[in-house]
Amino acid sequence: MQRASAGFPAANLAMLALAGAGLLWLSRHPGLDFALAGYFFDPALGRFPLKDAPLLAQAGHTGLKWLALSIWLAATMLAALGWKVPRLREWRARLVYFSLAAAATVLVVGLLKQSSAHSCPWDLAAFGGQAHWFPLLGTPDGAPGPGRCWPGAHAAGGFALLAGYFALRDGHRAAAWTALGSALALGALMSLVQVARGAHLLTHNLWSLWLAWLCCFAGYLAWRGAGPNGASA
Repeated sequence: MQRASAGFPAANLAMLALAGAGLLWLSRHPGLDFALAGYFFDPALGRFPLKDAPLLAQAGHTGLKWLALSIWLAATMLAALGWKVPRLREWRARLVYFSLAAAATVLVVGLLKQSSAHSCPWDLAAFGGQAHWFPLLGTPDGAPGPGRCWPGAHAAGGFALLAGYFALRDGHRAAAWTALGSALALGALMSLVQVARGAHLLTHNLWSLWLAWLCCFAGYLAWRGAGPNGASA
């Protein structure tokens, strides 16, 4: 396995810090979030018309979720076979890393979502519901609603596949870029589905992307044994 470049960890940390600061600002100033959600909201009906549309609710939500899960299950099965099948042994470490990093991403996002007081757009008073919006890291008022809507767990299933980029970047750069583009495309599509249905605000899903990158990057450093200077195991 090739040695990781010395600047890779530093570049990732800088990117995460800058992106996190930008996302925090967006999450405390809801203009973009509300403008995009409002595009899919029908004031005359007082709801999101696409909420239960079969194409989005079944194919876009359930179907894409199972697609992402199937990719993870296939990788996990191949990782397990790596201890028995000689041709898979050289890929075993990459597959194990991919399975663990993707699972960690979904777990972290899921735990944060379940403990969140932020409600989904279709529950907010601005979009026909009863809940009051409040900024990220702010204090909810007396009517925050049902909560459990930050960050976006559905999009996290797609963004978790970013682990494929980190798994392949040392030694298989072309495949790594393909994996990166595929994960971003799938996560973005899953995000759009949920925004259109009124299930999430844009920043909910962008935080899922941020957390996915953080989890996959942290797992990569642990896997490669990389320290602050990017030394590999």
